[in-house]
Parts: sequence; C-alpha cells; structure tokens
Amino acid sequence: MTMPINSFDRGKPFYPLIMSYIIQLLGLKEILVRGVIGARKIMSEDVAETKPPNTLDEQISEAINGIEQLIGPLKLRSEFTGSHISVDADEFARELVQNHAYLLPYYIRAAGSLLVLAHEITKNQPYRDKGPLWEFLRHCRNGATHNGLFHFCKGEPSRAAEWGTFKIEVSLQGSPLFNDGTKKGLLSLGDPIRLLWDIEKTYPHIISESA
Repeated sequence: MTMPINSFDRGKPFYPLIMSYIIQLLGLKEILVRGVIGARKIMSEDVAETKPPNTLDEQISEAINGIEQLIGPLKLRSEFTGSHISVDADEFARELVQNHAYLLPYYIRAAGSLLVLAHEITKNQPYRDKGPLWEFLRHCRNGATHNGLFHFCKGEPSRAAEWGTFKIEVSLQGSPLFNDGTKKGLLSLGDPIRLLWDIEKTYPHIISESA
C-alpha cells in the first residue's frame, strides 16, 4: 500500500506529525547510504542541468556552495552556549553503519514518539471520545513512554481498545510495542501511520488546535 502525502488533511493535527515521522525514516535511509558510499560530491554539471543554458558561471558556483552547505555539517543553535553545535554527518553515518545492529532497535523504539505526540496533541479535545481507536492509541502511547513495553495500571485496559483485528488486552503486559528485529512486538513502523489515518477518517470532525 502506498500512502500518498495528501492522505492526511493538511489542516488537521496529524499531518505535520506524519511528515516529521516519514522524513526521519527517509533520513535514516540516507544516512545509512552515506555511511556506505560516502557523501555525494556536487559537480557544476549537476547544477547546470537545472539552470537555463545562459546561466552565468557565478550563479552555478553560488548554487553549488548552497547545496554543499546543505549536505555539510549540521549546525544547531544552542541558546545555552550562545553558539552552534556542529554535527558531522559523515562521522555519524560511519557510526551508524558500524553499530547498526545495536542502534536500529533503539531507533525503531523511538518511533513511538509519533504515537506519543498524536495522543498529546488530541488529548482533551472535544472530538475525542473513549472509543476503541482512541483507547488503542492511548495504550500504545503508554507503551511508548514505558521503555517501549506495554504497561497497564490496575484495572486496565478498562475499555475496549481495538484497531481492526488488533486488540489490546492485559496479556500484553510487559511485551514490546514494536517489532525491533530482536523481539516480536505488536506493531511495525508502518502501523502508526495507518492507525492515525484510520482515526482521522473515522473522526472527520477532527480539527487542528490552530483552527
């Protein structure tokens, strides 16, 4: 199933979360490729192909410099230090490739942040009820915040928490939320996208906080 970008309503709360989530996953792929084959070198011919035939050489040079800055070190502003923290993409790419077996399960677990944000941004909103889909999201959110493991307080689940054929029951206590390649979990990386899509379609009156 291909999920087109316009599946999510741009005026509703899930759209920016989905965009951030997918961009993170695409970034993971790119940094892995970078760690294997190295950073791409931008040549003048690459930029010239996107310019009209009469483009001046200085315009091409300016475009190349701009692209090289984009693929160069990431500079993150720190208000605490009053300067920037520089992150060398090539260094991190090599580290990811060399230690991927150790790091990838943690990256997959971090995917739960999408479920946490989706829960928090819709919490206490008038369109949200105690229905099975919202309860499913709530329990997944709780699992994501408990080291990626399902965690139920006494008496939970107290209401039906279902999504299609998936049911959250007390027997899941302590089991992983996500498949991470080493442990069998309830969800895989594509499931948060489809879950939020189903919620948005089931509750068409969802509105953005800024609306």
